Amino acid sequence: MSNAFLRDVYITAAGAFLPGQPINNEQMETRLGLVGGQQSRYRRRVLKANGIEGRHYAIDEAGRQTHLNEELAAEAVRAAVARRGIDLESVQMLSLGTTLGDTLMPGFASMVHGRLGGAPMECVSASGVCASGMTAFRAAYNAVRTGDHEVAVAGASELASAMMRGSRFEKESELAPERSETDASFQYFNADFLRWMLSDGAGAVVLEGQPARSGLSLRVEWVTNTSYAHKYETCMYLGTSRPRGPRVGATYLSYPDISQA
Repeated sequence: MSNAFLRDVYITAAGAFLPGQPINNEQMETRLGLVGGQQSRYRRRVLKANGIEGRHYAIDEAGRQTHLNEELAAEAVRAAVARRGIDLESVQMLSLGTTLGDTLMPGFASMVHGRLGGAPMECVSASGVCASGMTAFRAAYNAVRTGDHEVAVAGASELASAMMRGSRFEKESELAPERSETDASFQYFNADFLRWMLSDGAGAVVLEGQPARSGLSLRVEWVTNTSYAHKYETCMYLGTSRPRGPRVGATYLSYPDISQA
């Protein structure tokens, strides 16, 4: 499409939601749980490198999950829409990204739309791990830029704590007879590394074809999203034991029941 038929796109409001009170680095492992009853050998090293001092988890002090991923996203969308001063019925497109939704289907954006209410709207669900949010943003940006929609909401939400609990890593810690051998394995380091990097939260923005009459609006100059999956090996994955060469029999759908998967 010629640029003559495209219009500028503006971020006219933003919203965010973080579950619970922030916890410090010394509280993290207690909240997530130990692996194999032992403290991580890598926690302090990873935290020193990443510089993170506080974070939020959708887990209470008793270890109970407090929010669904879709609830985090819905709260962020509500915050963005409220800050813009419009109602949900004005939103024509909801484009959301997440690494892992609460359900395998339907799509994440549809689940959030169902929770939010509002009017009929286009829903786009993006799932690309770290690129999920920007993929969702680009879809909404393009829809507004081409004039398909006047008001779109784009956002991203992550409930990483659901996958970072110590109980999820028990089998990983049993890969070698001796814990020291397991700790030294590259696979175990990759898994343990993520526990001290990721946490929970959501953010959303309102996108429109013109700036708001009052307050700050940011014009989006450009957005690009390019995959190099054809050149590089898979780095982050779930649901397969052969990420670099998936085949029949090596995905979570290949097992007769979920407990075996």
